[in-house]
Amino acid sequence: MPSARLAAALATGLLVALTACAPPPENPAPAELPTDEAALVAQAKKEGQVVLGAGGHTREQAQLLADGFQRKYGIPVKFIRETSGDIARKTQAQLTAGAVDFDVISLNDESTLRAWDAAKALADPAVPNRVQILSGLVNSSPAPRYLPFTWSALGYSYNTSRISEASAPKTWADLAARPSTFAVSDPGTSGAALTYLACMQQIDPGFLPALKGRRSLVASSALALTQMLATGEADFGLPAIESEVANARRHGEPLAVAYPEGRIGALPSFAAGLAQAKHPAAARLLVRYQLSEDLQREQAGQGSRSVLGTVPPPQGAEQLAADRLVMIPADQVKAQKAELVRAFKANVGG
Repeated sequence: MPSARLAAALATGLLVALTACAPPPENPAPAELPTDEAALVAQAKKEGQVVLGAGGHTREQAQLLADGFQRKYGIPVKFIRETSGDIARKTQAQLTAGAVDFDVISLNDESTLRAWDAAKALADPAVPNRVQILSGLVNSSPAPRYLPFTWSALGYSYNTSRISEASAPKTWADLAARPSTFAVSDPGTSGAALTYLACMQQIDPGFLPALKGRRSLVASSALALTQMLATGEADFGLPAIESEVANARRHGEPLAVAYPEGRIGALPSFAAGLAQAKHPAAARLLVRYQLSEDLQREQAGQGSRSVLGTVPPPQGAEQLAADRLVMIPADQVKAQKAELVRAFKANVGG
């Protein structure tokens, strides 16, 4: 469970990634890679390793990926698990200097990846099952070189020692009307919270104003909410980060996620290989493996949603029909930021 200091660092890092990453200079064209799977694996084994800058992965997700990849291919994965913002800054510095250490990166911030893609800093993943990725989780025209590997449904979390599943609110209006203590993540410092509020503007514009006057504890990051719920400081957390709640439950914390009736916001995490990777074949192979059905099923068993329509949701997570999902493009979220932050401060505080 992250400490308050760690949560603040996570939030600050993500905010920088959302606002400060400029496109890198264009690099020379990357080396050609084999199209044949066996030849790609053989070249990846010769390269000897692959390095992942894991900003969009949880530590558990990154470890699962590393362990599974080494079991299957015998290629070790070195991963650096830091905040999405820190990985974005380090990657930006490497690209600008023309000295890339990461082979693959993962981020929660699509806008940064889009800028890097436009600058030809990302490699073509050549993922064979790309068409199986759930529609709406990534822009399809033109097809980007970054791809989602997991996503969260932005419901709410609650402490089951205080609130039973049967009595948990079934609608957003019911949730806002509860005379309870809310832990609410600040959209000024949390990218997940900013995305959540942008989605809620479409789902229920009256939800945020309805929180005015409620007892609310403002958290610097959505990742800090699980800690506030687990300690009993709050009854409900907004928004819920499903993988964090699942991890807390594995450690014995009495937490759950609920999905109110109607539409639900969605927040993907993305992965991409870098065009100037030192281990380009291993990088492509790692991205492919991340999106393989085997790994996606293992990831769901760990509590993280799969991006493939063929893989069921994690145990305890509701199956959500595609027409219930609200996904706001990253550039639109960024454009609404100032307005959303003002509305949040006026209705919730912080």
